[in-house]
Amino acid sequence: MTRFSASRFADVDDPAVRQLASVAGVLLALMAVAFIPGVLVFDPVWMWVGAGGTLALLACRFVPWSRLRPEWAIVVPVLSLVFIGLFRVGTGGSYSMFASLLIIPIVWIASMPGRQYVIVAMVATFSVMSLPYLLGTEQLQNGQLLRVIFSTLVFGLVGVVVNELSRRSRTRLARTQSLAHERASLLEDATITQLSLARTAEELRASQAFFGSVWEATVHEMVVVTELDGEIVAWGPGAEAMLGHEAASMQFARSIYDVIAVDDVDLRRRLDALLSAEGGDAVIDDISLLHASGERVPVRLSCAPRLGADGSVVGRIFVALDMTAERDAARVKDEFVGMISHELRTPLSSILGYLELVRDEEGLSDDQGRYLDVVERNANRLLELVGDLLFVAQVDAGRIPIEVGDVDLTAVAAASAESIMPVAERGGVTVSVELPEAPVVVRGDRGRIAQALDNLVSNAVKFTRPEGSVRISVGVTDDEAVLAVADTGIGISADEMEQLFTRFFRSRTATREAIRGVGLGLNITKAIVTAHRGTLSASSIEGEGTVFEIRLPVGDGA
Repeated sequence: MTRFSASRFADVDDPAVRQLASVAGVLLALMAVAFIPGVLVFDPVWMWVGAGGTLALLACRFVPWSRLRPEWAIVVPVLSLVFIGLFRVGTGGSYSMFASLLIIPIVWIASMPGRQYVIVAMVATFSVMSLPYLLGTEQLQNGQLLRVIFSTLVFGLVGVVVNELSRRSRTRLARTQSLAHERASLLEDATITQLSLARTAEELRASQAFFGSVWEATVHEMVVVTELDGEIVAWGPGAEAMLGHEAASMQFARSIYDVIAVDDVDLRRRLDALLSAEGGDAVIDDISLLHASGERVPVRLSCAPRLGADGSVVGRIFVALDMTAERDAARVKDEFVGMISHELRTPLSSILGYLELVRDEEGLSDDQGRYLDVVERNANRLLELVGDLLFVAQVDAGRIPIEVGDVDLTAVAAASAESIMPVAERGGVTVSVELPEAPVVVRGDRGRIAQALDNLVSNAVKFTRPEGSVRISVGVTDDEAVLAVADTGIGISADEMEQLFTRFFRSRTATREAIRGVGLGLNITKAIVTAHRGTLSASSIEGEGTVFEIRLPVGDGA
């Protein structure tokens, strides 16, 4: 059925459908007139006009009510009331037995939303009941006027009741529709939530499967998860393989302290700090773990916070990499380097000695002299390399020879610049020195400090292209003396800076451009600076240059 768009009349049915009740009543009345003897018919014309008009109102089915204002719907029941009134005039007037048909359109009018329609129904009722007098078919003196008034009042009371019941029905219907809409909305939300939960559950299962696969795949590194007090809550397959303890015997039964070889108070303090809620990321290189057999396994141990759902630290995650093979390889390499260095030093010294003897011989040709120069130069380079290897071996053994005395850094810097000047001139590199007016004196080994600075200056000149520059400067900051070497050379890429002081490290640029070197100079320099309780730092921009700084304590013993 057609529904009106206005919210106030949203529950009014199609007028043609409602008119069917009046049509049915009139048809029954016509059947009574035709088949029941004694039914009064005063005026057949008014009877048929009323009956025909009532039937004709069914044509309202074709009226486009959706395009009209909702109030226009009242036209149909008012006209129906008039036609039924005319039918009453033709079938006895005031004495008609069909006056009760008036109740059908009256109820329709009274049921419309708004109290004013009760008044409309009463006025219409009075007017229709008065039609016999208005049309002149009856006289006012017939004594039926009181009936007209009484019927109007009765029908008005019926209209009030119908209007109120309709209002309450509409209210209940609106509430029911609202609840139905809300229920449908909640059902839709529940369906969406259910689908979302299903997707979330599926994603959770996929995530669990993924992390489970990753967890089971970590067989070459030890992964252990702990609470803040150190209790182990997860023991990875890599931990089982590395330390020989099964997960069932470790999880919620042992502490991380049970598998770490804590040999000193400082290490214990570091672990306590890591396991606190304030502990951050950390890496411990020199540490050992205890195997189930009692043997110690050297590892590189890293630790990171484990976060809870609210973002707070609830535990720690330990990852350990077995360094046994690396340490064995390093030990073998160091033994090899030390052995080779000692084995090479003696024959090289002998070669250089015999070269001196040969040079003292008379009658050498110019070509022979040049050949001997090449041999001597290369033998000295080899002897320097052997010296560097021996120094590295001493560093690894913790026996760096240091002769402590007062060292004037300004004199060291001036001597380093003077020594490198011929090499710099051949390469087209400008070397400058910035020295303070007063001497800058530190306690240390003058020869070792000079060696460290010479390594930096030599590298700076070596890695600077022609027309570039190298600047050596000396200064004092707070309680530290600063030796700085800055160049405009090829620079170092950011991803290689961490490896810069690693033994035998060669940058990609140095390798690509075939710059001479074995990668020991910076490692030796750092060892010397560290032995003097100083720091060595570097900053670089690839393609623009590099700055190295040596910071040494002023007036402090080495």
